[in-house]
Amino acid sequence: DAFRRSLSFATFSSDTVPGPDRQAVRSAHFADAEHGDLHTVVHAVLPLDQAVLAHRDMDAGKVFGRVVLAP
Repeated sequence: DAFRRSLSFATFSSDTVPGPDRQAVRSAHFADAEHGDLHTVVHAVLPLDQAVLAHRDMDAGKVFGRVVLAP
């Protein structure tokens, strides 16, 4: 439901890639990672004691990207 409220999102599943092409896709992803071309979107870094707040924001569709909980 939260994805439907997002302005944009992207997903990838290896199930959507035909079997023979999967290895090429994996190789390309690992090469991108090695060259620093993959970027993670971090919405917030919160202390662990704010995990409840993080979950509420995710459930409410207020989060775009990842929420990192730090000890």
